[in-house]
Amino acid sequence: MSRLLLLSGFMLLGAGCAGSHSHFRTGGPAYPLGQPAGEPMLVQGSYVTGPASSLVIDDQSIRGRFRDRPVSLSWTWQEVTGSVDARGTFLELAEGDDTRVWGSFGGMPVDLTLDKEWLYGNVGGCGYVLRRAEDGFVGRRSCGGSLEGDLRVDFPEPLLERPLGERASLMTLMLVNFTSTYSPVMSLARFARPRNASVDGSVTHVSP
Repeated sequence: MSRLLLLSGFMLLGAGCAGSHSHFRTGGPAYPLGQPAGEPMLVQGSYVTGPASSLVIDDQSIRGRFRDRPVSLSWTWQEVTGSVDARGTFLELAEGDDTRVWGSFGGMPVDLTLDKEWLYGNVGGCGYVLRRAEDGFVGRRSCGGSLEGDLRVDFPEPLLERPLGERASLMTLMLVNFTSTYSPVMSLARFARPRNASVDGSVTHVSP
């Protein structure tokens, strides 16, 4: 009888462990993430991988290493909390006609807005004006006084359909530029909605 009880206990434990991991997405297509000029990363199901990155995404968290820096984040529909590179993170989230993400990410100031056509704002010492394109965004970045044009950031459409907290975390990670983490935020980061964009996606005017 004791052996039967022990076997039953193991079966229940195994079922519980399987259930606790049932929310993980495995397999499926692999999507590029981030800036091709930087570390090449892929998102496949619940995993983000790259030469110096290995992250696991849960229903309400992402943990592991990003560019050899520790990441431990969790989220609700209203906020993302945790740490990046052993520094505190607190992002507030709002979603309506557009998506807003603002606060602190690994000690860096963040203020991003994503709408149907644009992703703009700042992460750390870099300001971004990016327009949606096939499989991501293209546009400009200003870091530490230098302006970089023709910037491309991979963020395919299926990633934009993921839950808000997960989407905000991935979106912020893809823009992190650790070399300019603590540089002053340039004026490019303090703009309103971009206007008067040309057909090729370049911005001819940015409102102050």
